[in-house]
Amino acid sequence: MSNPVETQWVQLINQKLSRTLEIDPDIELRLVCGTDQAGRPMFCSISSLKPGIPDLSDAVDVTRTQRSIDGHWVLLLTLRTAKFTDVFVQLCGHIVDRVSESSSEAQGLAAFMAGVEDWRTLLKAPPSQRLSLDAARGLFGELWLGFLNLVPGCSVRHVMEAWHGPFQGDQDFQFPGGPLIEVKTVHSRARRIQISSENQLNRLPDEQLFVCVVAADDAMAETPGALTIPALLDQTDRLLQDAGVSQSELADRLAELGFDRSDDAYADMHFLPTGVRYLEVTASFPRIVPSALPAGVSRVSYSLDLADLSPFECDHSQLGLPIAELKVSSNEP
Repeated sequence: MSNPVETQWVQLINQKLSRTLEIDPDIELRLVCGTDQAGRPMFCSISSLKPGIPDLSDAVDVTRTQRSIDGHWVLLLTLRTAKFTDVFVQLCGHIVDRVSESSSEAQGLAAFMAGVEDWRTLLKAPPSQRLSLDAARGLFGELWLGFLNLVPGCSVRHVMEAWHGPFQGDQDFQFPGGPLIEVKTVHSRARRIQISSENQLNRLPDEQLFVCVVAADDAMAETPGALTIPALLDQTDRLLQDAGVSQSELADRLAELGFDRSDDAYADMHFLPTGVRYLEVTASFPRIVPSALPAGVSRVSYSLDLADLSPFECDHSQLGLPIAELKVSSNEP
C-alpha cells in the first residue's frame, strides 16, 4: 500500500485498537482500513454501486451489507487468522494500488475484484499438488471423526473399509448394513453447512443416515489441542498397524485426493477441533432428494442453517456402528 495510512494501520493491528482509517479521499472508490472490536484487521470499500463478493479463503470473512443511513454498499474483509496479518496487509495494499488507477467508482470496484484475483492466480496450486484450505479442512474432519471418534468403539478395519469420501462417495462413511455418515467440517462459528448434491442426504427407507458436523478452527502451532493432518495420519498409521490392516488402504485414499504427505505446507496447517454435532437425517429433515427434482435437473447444491437442525440432534451412541470385537487375552499358568 503506497500510502502513509499503512503504517498507522499496522500500529493499530499490533496494539489491537478498534479504529478505522480513511485510506485516500482522492481516489474514486472509498476505501477504509482498521481493526474491529476484537482487534482483528479489517479492510472495506464503500460504494453507491452494489459490489460483487470476492472468493477468498476461510482465513478471511467476507461480508456485503447495505447501509440504512444512505443506501451505500459496504464490502468488508476481516482477517480471522492472525498469522496471516502481513499477507493480508500486502493484499489490501495491492488492492489500493489497483483501485488508485481507476477513473470511476465502477472501475474501482472492478479493480478491487481484479486485485483479489491477482493474488488467487499467483498462489493457487494445481489440485494434484496441494489441497485447498477448505479441502484440507474437510480431510482433517474425516480423519478426526473416523479414526479418533468412531474408533475404538468401532474397529479401525470397519472404519477404513467404510471411508468412501476420497472416492467421491455420496456419503463419506458407508458402513455395510450400518449407518451412512456424511461429515461436514466447519469453523466453530459457522452458521450453515453446504450440501453438494441431491444424493448426499438421500437414503433408502431401511437405511440410517447421519450428518456429523465437526468444528475445527484455524490455529497456531502452539495452540493447546491443535493438530495437523500429518499428525492425524501418523496416529491412523499406528491404529492400522495394530489392527493388521494394510497401509495401502490409507495410501490409496490419499492418492485419490492428490494428498502428498511429504509436502511441508501441511505440517504448518494447524486445526483445533472443538467438538462434533450428530444429526440424524429422518423423513422430516430439511433436504433436497433426487425424487423431488424435475426431469433433467441434477447436481443441485444448497446450504442448511445449523440453527434449524437442533431437533435432529442425537448422541454418538445412536449411530448404530458395528461394535469392535474385544481382544481377550489369557495368561497360561
